[in-house]
Amino acid sequence: MPAHHAPTPPGLHPRTFPDSADAGAHRYLFVVVEDHRFCLRLTDIERLLPLARLQPVPNGPDYLIGLMNLRGEALPIVDLALRLGIPRHAGYRLDAPIVLADVGGSQAGLLVDDVIGVRAVPRAEIRAEGLFRDGLPPVLGAIVGADGTALVLDSLRILDLDLSGLAQPLTLDDELLALCRQPR
Repeated sequence: MPAHHAPTPPGLHPRTFPDSADAGAHRYLFVVVEDHRFCLRLTDIERLLPLARLQPVPNGPDYLIGLMNLRGEALPIVDLALRLGIPRHAGYRLDAPIVLADVGGSQAGLLVDDVIGVRAVPRAEIRAEGLFRDGLPPVLGAIVGADGTALVLDSLRILDLDLSGLAQPLTLDDELLALCRQPR
C-alpha cells in the first residue's frame, strides 16, 4: 500500500533552484519568517506539512503553539519567529507551511510564513564570521545571494526545546536581523 501524504495546501509549491555541480555543496531549504530570510540544512528536514488542528499546551512557552498528531505521535509545533525572539505581527495564515525538522531524534514542526525553495550552496559561499559565534546565537553562518542574505539556522539549537514554560527564546540581535531582512 503506498504511503499517504497530506495534500499540499494552496500556495505551498516551493521554487526549486538548480543544483550546484560542486560536490562540496550542501542543500538548504530557504524560508521566510516575519520578513526575514533563513535556511536550514536539507538533511535536517523530513518534509513540509500543512497547518492542521493543534492541541494547545497549557503553561507552555509562547513559541510552542501546540501539538499536532502525526502518525499517532504528539509533535510539538513551534512558531519559528517567536523561537528566535522575533515578534509576530500577524496571526497565522490557514495555508502556513510547517517544516518538519528532525535532528538526532529530536523532532518538531517549525511554523514559517513562506517556503522559498531548495538550493545547493557550495561551502565556500557560506560566511561564518565571528558575528555568528559571539554569544552562541542559533546561527551557523550566512548565505549571500543575488536575491538577498539568508541566515543559516542551527537546527540542533532550534529543536532544543524547553516545554516547561520557563524557557527564554533564542535571540538574534538587531545586526543579525538586519542582514536577512527581505527587500520590500
